[in-house]
Amino acid sequence: MRPARRRVLVVALPFVLAWAVVLAAFAGLRDRLPDPLATHFGPGGEADGFTGTGAFLSVATAVLLGSGLLTLMPMLRLNKELRAQRFAVTLGYGLSGLLGYAFASLLFANADATRASRVSQPLWQLGVAFAVAAVMGALGWLIAGRDPASATGPGDRAAAPRLPLAKGEVATWTRSVGSPVLLAVGAGTTLLGAVLTAVGPGSATWLIVIGVISTALARCRVTVDRRGLAVVPWFAPRPRMRIPLDRIERATSREAGALSLGGWGYRIRGGGSALVFRSGDALFLTLTTGREFAVTVDDAATAAALLNTLIERDRPAPGERG
Repeated sequence: MRPARRRVLVVALPFVLAWAVVLAAFAGLRDRLPDPLATHFGPGGEADGFTGTGAFLSVATAVLLGSGLLTLMPMLRLNKELRAQRFAVTLGYGLSGLLGYAFASLLFANADATRASRVSQPLWQLGVAFAVAAVMGALGWLIAGRDPASATGPGDRAAAPRLPLAKGEVATWTRSVGSPVLLAVGAGTTLLGAVLTAVGPGSATWLIVIGVISTALARCRVTVDRRGLAVVPWFAPRPRMRIPLDRIERATSREAGALSLGGWGYRIRGGGSALVFRSGDALFLTLTTGREFAVTVDDAATAAALLNTLIERDRPAPGERG
């Protein structure tokens, strides 16, 4: 089987199977279900949100298959073997288990109820859902680990050359960088949050917030000048991320995979942080605190070279230090 087809099969399969389980449960229990169904429960387990029986299956299908598509798209774009994306596969399998169990357990909770308002869902069901997610995640981890190691790595770190700037000469480097993955995830998450909020008001507002933030970060402008590094979103000059020149020790560039930096968006990882739009060329800053900041952007070597030149010119010579 071709690697791309194997990725599609392995990543999409748990979501399709979870959807099939929910579909089978719905078909088997159809005549025993009230209309509407109880689909949201308060802290005490009492029903406080309801969905029409016909709409339930549409929502479950959109959530399960939509989540599978959102998980699959970034992995296909990376064109890496599954072992190199093991963490993402694990999360995908865990999510499919969590969603599949949640939808199926709702159906069984509603079975034989005379009225949806009398349906209850004990809190221990949440624990079982997370246990199923853990088991499915472990299965995904094992399946991804059976692939040979990917030959595509982050590349060797290279020291950036300096740019020949005369004393007093001013230079600015700037590039726009976009992320189709963040845009797709942001739009999909916002849509999913809107659908779930319509079903149970207030229950998925956090999904809309995450979706809007992802969409806002989908395109930014990265600038290097005498003030340091600045990253500004596409829609407004504020908010912006700025790292002053006096906080940067040195700059380098290298190829980096999005997952090797922790995934897309703003990531906090051991020893530093990163703003990740896609895999490929990336600018790495070693800060005076010893931490590292990275941003994926085209022509990162020129940006690093300019930063090193400005740092060297701005830093006082050994004989000038007090």
